[in-house]
Amino acid sequence: MDVRFRWLTPESGHEWRGKGRGRKWTQRLVPLSGAIGSETPGGMWAYTPPPGLFRKFAGLNFANDERREKEIRSFADEYGDIIAQPQEGHVTITDATPWAQTHRKHATMETWCRAIQHMSRAVDLWDGINDPKRHKELRLLFIRIMGAIFYKMTVYKRTLDDLGGERYQRDWDLVPIAMGKDVAAYPARDITWPARRALQVVIQRALTDTETPSHATANLTRELRLVTAPVNLLADMWLTFARVVSGEIEERPCEICHRYIYVGSGPGLQRSDTITCSVACRKKKQRREDEQRTKKPLR
Repeated sequence: MDVRFRWLTPESGHEWRGKGRGRKWTQRLVPLSGAIGSETPGGMWAYTPPPGLFRKFAGLNFANDERREKEIRSFADEYGDIIAQPQEGHVTITDATPWAQTHRKHATMETWCRAIQHMSRAVDLWDGINDPKRHKELRLLFIRIMGAIFYKMTVYKRTLDDLGGERYQRDWDLVPIAMGKDVAAYPARDITWPARRALQVVIQRALTDTETPSHATANLTRELRLVTAPVNLLADMWLTFARVVSGEIEERPCEICHRYIYVGSGPGLQRSDTITCSVACRKKKQRREDEQRTKKPLR
C-alpha cells in the first residue's frame, strides 16, 4: 500500500480553554498560532508521522486526573491536533471574555479521551495476542455463558461534578463476540481466536465512531499510481495500526535508540535487513563494533 500523508502542527503550541459552568463545563484544545482569530505570532510546520506514533498516542494517560491535560497538550504540541489542522474546524462562541472568542468545534477533552481510549484498547489487545506470557491475563477478558462468548471491554466513562471537575471512571461493557452455533469456532483452549474477533470489533467501532472521524481516501497521482490518503492524523494512526495487524508492516525496535522501524516491501518501508532507524544510529552501532574489535583480550 502506498500511503501519502503529511500533517501540520502550530509552532507556538496549544493551550486548554474552558467554557460553561458546572456540569456544562467544556474544555477545548486551542492552537496558539496558525488558527483563525489567533493573535499569537508564529506559523505552522509540516511533518511525516514517525513509526510507532500510534503506540505513543495509545499510551497517553487520559484516566489520570493530574496528568491528563499535560500529556494530551504535550502530544498536540509535538504532533498537532488528531482530527483537524490548525486553520480548520473553528467556531465563534459569544462570550464576554476575549480569549474565548474562537474555539475548535471538535477538539474537546472528551473527544481526545474517547480517541485515546479506542486506540489504547485495540493496541493492548493486539499486544496480548502476540505475547504468550499475557494469554492468562487475556482469558480474564472473555466470558462464556449461556451459549455465548462476551468480551469484557474496559471503558472509562466521563463524569462532571457540580464545580465542573472532569473525571474518567473505570467501568466494563460486555460485548458479544460469538453466539449460538458460532461459539464452536472459538475453542476454549485457544484464547487468541476470540481475542482476534474482539480486536476486529474494537477497530470497527473506532473507525465508525462519528465523534472521532478517521478514514482514508483513494487518490490517483499524475503518474496514474493509486495512493491512499488519510484525512487526518487519527486516520493515519489507525491505518498504520491496521497495516501492522495485517502483517503488511513489521514493527522492529532500533538496536541503538529502540525507536520503532517499519519494515516491509511497500513504499516508505525499510528493507528486511534494517536494524537501525537512522544514519546517526548506524554510525553509533559501527563505532561500538569497531571498539569491540580493537579491545585486547585479558590475560
